[in-house]
Amino acid sequence: MAFNETLILGGVECDYDPETHIALIYCSNCSERNEVEVWIGDDGEPEYAGFVCEKCGAFNSPDAG
Repeated sequence: MAFNETLILGGVECDYDPETHIALIYCSNCSERNEVEVWIGDDGEPEYAGFVCEKCGAFNSPDAG
């Protein structure tokens, strides 16, 4: 993967690969970076459904932060 773009999610800068639609997002509980599918909406804003951390299992809501 080529994380050659940056997105701002919840006020945090995240590396993003536009080809695979994968962003590296930090867990709000343990700060582990997770690969999360993120799409750019019609309004140009990034959107994702939330994710469960690979390390600690905490659910990270898309509207947290």
